[in-house]
Amino acid sequence: MIIGRPFVNFILKQHPHLSHRITQQEAIELIEAEYKRGHIQTVWFKDAMGGRFYALCNCCKCCCFGMETMAKHDVPFVASSGYVAQIDEAVCERCAACEEVCPFEAIQVNETAVVNWESCMGCGLCVKRCPNEALTIVRDKRKEVPLDVRMLAEEQALS
Repeated sequence: MIIGRPFVNFILKQHPHLSHRITQQEAIELIEAEYKRGHIQTVWFKDAMGGRFYALCNCCKCCCFGMETMAKHDVPFVASSGYVAQIDEAVCERCAACEEVCPFEAIQVNETAVVNWESCMGCGLCVKRCPNEALTIVRDKRKEVPLDVRMLAEEQALS
């Protein structure tokens, strides 16, 4: 999804048969549907776009350029959400559903389930997939401050 002026207008003009406007409600429904499918949302910034975020992607680990670049070439293309997965060992049954869904390969399940802090981007897919609700996402102060899209929109409106 392309967000904001003049980016939306540019895409609509350049690709009139491949693009169309959607409402805020349609955007929310699309994001929720993609999350249920196991996709994560990433927000993209570019210096050429005035340092503003301009696109929201619904990414899967099989074809996302950013996640593939991180996994195959160890290039930090995707920034952490500022959160990290936390496992409640008393509830965890070690079914490995979390390990299977994690696009960053941050969870390993053997005798216990372990989250690799450095690899975990805090996307929350593991939380959604866990049948026993043994996972939560917690703010981790060792990670960057979470992106607040509303705050960015307010800052852009003031400038």
